[in-house]
Amino acid sequence: MNQVAKRDKPRLIQGVILKCIDGRWTDGDGLTPPSEMLVIGITHALQCWGKEQDLLDTIIEQPDQPLPDPEALNAQIPEEEWGLGLDNKPRPPWAYNWVVYLLDIGSAGTYTFINSTRGAQFAVERLEDKMKWMRVLRGNDVTPIVRLESRPMKTSFGQKMRPEFTVVEWRDLSVEHAAPQIEHKSEAVAEPASTTPKKKEKPTVGKPVKPTTIQEEIDDDLPDNLKAPPNILKAG
Repeated sequence: MNQVAKRDKPRLIQGVILKCIDGRWTDGDGLTPPSEMLVIGITHALQCWGKEQDLLDTIIEQPDQPLPDPEALNAQIPEEEWGLGLDNKPRPPWAYNWVVYLLDIGSAGTYTFINSTRGAQFAVERLEDKMKWMRVLRGNDVTPIVRLESRPMKTSFGQKMRPEFTVVEWRDLSVEHAAPQIEHKSEAVAEPASTTPKKKEKPTVGKPVKPTTIQEEIDDDLPDNLKAPPNILKAG
């Protein structure tokens, strides 16, 4: 395959790689990852894979700079130099990837979910859409804590389970709420008279964000003269 010029670039993978295969989440070592984590970033990237499934090049999305068209890049590489896909047919070397960075707030361990499948695209775009609108309502420093789950979807190979990032709650990580950035609540000690230890509290991060209201969702794009008075949607 054509040699790709070497260049300095940021790392795409941060921490441990996450995989979701047939609805089961594992990390790069095959272990079960934390079920709930904080989303600390989303990006997109192109990766070029060789005939022997070796990674040849990576292009990471940059602000105000769209990624190249993968079809145009693939057109420059002879098909006989392509590897094979799961269907045993030639697989285009350049693939578009959806990437989510997550943080385990209990251990401060970082994870990277990266995948080029339609299921990954659907899951990440749903998460991006939720984050976009919540930041419109609550500010750009708001990010979700998500639960790693799965959902069924139809594919050319039949029904499969795709990844899903289920939002559990929202946190505000703005400067005024960022000290300490990660706070570990101390574990409660059992009282001498009791043989049952108290439940261990989860570590927290940032400031809890109030969920959106019906009025915010309805009034968001309406002009002021058409918006309902505040007391109407609070009734009942």
